[in-house]
Amino acid sequence: MKMIGNKNLFTCSAALLLSVMIAGCATTTKQPSVSTKKDAYLKDICDRNNVSWNWDQVSRVVTLRYRGIEAKVLVGSDLVLIGDDRVTLSAPTSTVRSAVIVPPDFSDKVIKNLRRRAGRRKGYVFAKVRSIIIDAGHGGKDPGAIGRGGLQEKGVALDICKRLKRLLVKNGFKIQMTRDSDRFISLKGRTEIASRANADLFISIHANAAPSRSVYGFETYSAKDLGFIDRIATQRKLNEDLMFSNLSIKNNATDVERIVSDMMYEHKQAESKLLARQIAGKTARLLKTKNRGAKRERFFVLRNTLIPAILVEVGFLSNSKEEKLLKTKAYRKKIAESLAKSILEYANGE
Repeated sequence: MKMIGNKNLFTCSAALLLSVMIAGCATTTKQPSVSTKKDAYLKDICDRNNVSWNWDQVSRVVTLRYRGIEAKVLVGSDLVLIGDDRVTLSAPTSTVRSAVIVPPDFSDKVIKNLRRRAGRRKGYVFAKVRSIIIDAGHGGKDPGAIGRGGLQEKGVALDICKRLKRLLVKNGFKIQMTRDSDRFISLKGRTEIASRANADLFISIHANAAPSRSVYGFETYSAKDLGFIDRIATQRKLNEDLMFSNLSIKNNATDVERIVSDMMYEHKQAESKLLARQIAGKTARLLKTKNRGAKRERFFVLRNTLIPAILVEVGFLSNSKEEKLLKTKAYRKKIAESLAKSILEYANGE
């Protein structure tokens, strides 16, 4: 991928967008404020519809993205730009304690518009998701969780990963495993493998444990939003250097690298959250087990992996019933098949 440009181009583009939107909103400033009984949080609407969003609080422009289609919302205005089209809302967007609030017709006029446009371009974005890193948790000297019957997490994870690899390869995916045998690989090493691989997704497979033996079910994790310290952490910067070495960026082009890093981070956070939610829902349904949901955590492999990444907990070894299931080849096969179906749906943009 060749990157050409500089910070001034991005600044000028933002300024141009802002001026166009303000010009189109000159007549909206006298409109009444949105009724608090009918307005809604933008975050909630986007989460329900799997729409990623990013708010630049300096320019006050919110960018919505859904399967390759973008919309621009100027906070404080009733105007939304979707491609070359201008959409006028019933009232201006606003903020309440740093949260973006939208009027009641936002879902119909903006979200449905995005989804309709994306439907015409189905597969445009996700058709390129063809290379995946599969990470079998623990291994070697690290057994991971151990059930009361002696079943070790490292063996369960590896077996499921091998099965998942075979299924995905049959469907045309390029697969690389962080480990394909019972050996120990550090968390640091796992993220470095992902950074060198030029892959599209990172999926880490684990089995769970809890103090209460009654807890059971399937759950997924994506990374929590990173703070400034996490963004400049040593391992993350090292992984960025490894990835940038594969890109055509001039030496010392720090502005370009920073822009690319920000773009990658926004893409990763949005897609990881979407993937985690889709896999948790569909896989738990296929396995006929409890869906414990898609959660967000600061796990090392999630926060230091630069591509969309999730961690999957296939069941609880601390639960005697699930330990017995996970001990059988038939159930591990079913888990791999269910995961493969979920990943295929995501990769095809379904």
